[in-house]
Amino acid sequence: MERISDMRIAFLTSGRLVPSSRFRVLAFVSHLQRLGHECLVLPSRPEKYASLPLLGFRLSGQIKRWHRWRDLETLRRWLPDIVVLERELFSDATVDVEQALRQITKRLVLDIDDGLFVLNRHKFEVLCGLSDHIIAGNELLAVRARSINPRVTVIPTCVDLARYEIRSEVSNLKCQTSNHPLILGWTGTAANIEYLEVLRQPLRQLAREFSMELRVIAESDRPLSHLNFERDGITTRFMKWSEASEIADLNTFDIGLMPMPDTNWTRYKCGLKILQYMALGIPAVASPVGVNSEIIRHGVTGWLATTPDEWTFFLRQLLSDTTHRASVVVAARKIVEERYSITAQLPQLNACLEAVVAAG
Repeated sequence: MERISDMRIAFLTSGRLVPSSRFRVLAFVSHLQRLGHECLVLPSRPEKYASLPLLGFRLSGQIKRWHRWRDLETLRRWLPDIVVLERELFSDATVDVEQALRQITKRLVLDIDDGLFVLNRHKFEVLCGLSDHIIAGNELLAVRARSINPRVTVIPTCVDLARYEIRSEVSNLKCQTSNHPLILGWTGTAANIEYLEVLRQPLRQLAREFSMELRVIAESDRPLSHLNFERDGITTRFMKWSEASEIADLNTFDIGLMPMPDTNWTRYKCGLKILQYMALGIPAVASPVGVNSEIIRHGVTGWLATTPDEWTFFLRQLLSDTTHRASVVVAARKIVEERYSITAQLPQLNACLEAVVAAG
């Protein structure tokens, strides 16, 4: 197939700061433009999961819908060759705007990075049916999508390694005899902070043995009082997430954590946390749920822990001996470079979009 060098690609996204938008769309846009394509990004306004102050979520939702109808008018005028819909337009059961979008779009691609069918099976089926092609963040999602639409390509969630430079001090990792506590870190949405509960017993035990701190980064202002790890003798620090300080804040971690229950929702996630840790040279310990077991090769690129005893055992090793942490850093970074980086996946994304346009 002859390469198409001047596609007009429109992206409908959840919002500039929403992780799925940042990592699955916005990180690729400048690279697609460099390849000669013209890109138009139309984000949710306000962001899909946010509301405007004083208005509340319901009135904010009406404003979001009004903006989306305006976006359809923009698309009618701009005449893109292809439209990429990130997840869905609204986090509810409605599909009317997506159906209207289909009527004015030459080619529609749906990008999914979560088990949306768990929240609303009917809507997921409708969106898959409306789409000319589906891009799935992992093979588990692809299997579900193929049951409705056979035209599916797997492109994992990626990180831009130009931003994630591996730490120069990896060879001089802090040890437990340092004057500073070792930092066990977690980052994510406020709704998922409760996943840390599984670490209460391990961290309580380890806090008696080591000078350590649990550091939590999330976008919400709400404190961690509902977990109250301090009562168990676990020094805990909350840091509000910001785009400007994200990388610097992550770089304060000595060990990255991704505990997660095995549920119908979590097993379809794309493992972004551990990819960020691995890209920065931060040894990661995660629950072996869904794609985590593909990203992490136990003992080689990180560690997988299921039970409290396993979490305690592996974290104790990492806290007590820097050689355990240093042993995985290079291999982990290499996996990200080869499979989960923008550079690695850009050719596949570009080829996928060109093929969909050419099929028209």
